[in-house]
Amino acid sequence: MSKAKSDTNKHRDNLEGDIKEAVEADKDIRETVRCIILKALSECKLDLNELSQIASCVIKGAGLGAVIHSRDGQSHQLTKAVAGLEDALCSAVEASKLAVEEASSHVNTFSKQDLQRTINDLSELEAMYLETLKDVAKEANEANEAVSVTLNDLARHGRVSGTAVGQKVTEVSTLLNQQLTERLSDTVAAGVDSAAKVTRNLAYAAAGFLDAFAQKLDEKSTSNSNSNKSQ
Repeated sequence: MSKAKSDTNKHRDNLEGDIKEAVEADKDIRETVRCIILKALSECKLDLNELSQIASCVIKGAGLGAVIHSRDGQSHQLTKAVAGLEDALCSAVEASKLAVEEASSHVNTFSKQDLQRTINDLSELEAMYLETLKDVAKEANEANEAVSVTLNDLARHGRVSGTAVGQKVTEVSTLLNQQLTERLSDTVAAGVDSAAKVTRNLAYAAAGFLDAFAQKLDEKSTSNSNSNKSQ
């Protein structure tokens, strides 16, 4: 196993463990989970594959953390943790929007085709999220029925009523089309390698915006903690 792959696996294990501890602690679960995920996403390339792997780790960790609570408590804590994941995925969509808007100012290297590729990736995010809920529920079925039932219920509700992630994707995709298609050229990037480079650069740029989001949340959390201590 290469060092890079080993480091990635360790990072995943750490993320799953951090989420497990946050759910076990049962304190501001939604916000804590969101902050943990944003930090993890800011340290990687923000693409669909990375988001899928992180979502899986988060849901698995949340399920492991929920088992120490009562059956009713498990469902409640797990639902809050998944809400934190949705919040983080919405932030990832917003970060991708900011990255595209910034890149679009470089009209010589960014085209309508690049925009469409990014929008297509975003459009798959909700389906990935719901599929991940379903996959982890299936894995948890024998080990913890309550966790499996809750995750399946969340996935079913998301498919029927939609999710905050899907709403955010629709909002951002519509906005990007309105803002950018008229001022971007129809020129196709020169070759597959060039197109892949644009996509990769956008993914890293989006992660940079998420890092800024995470820092703001840390500052807010620290400020609130200090305020509570002074009271």
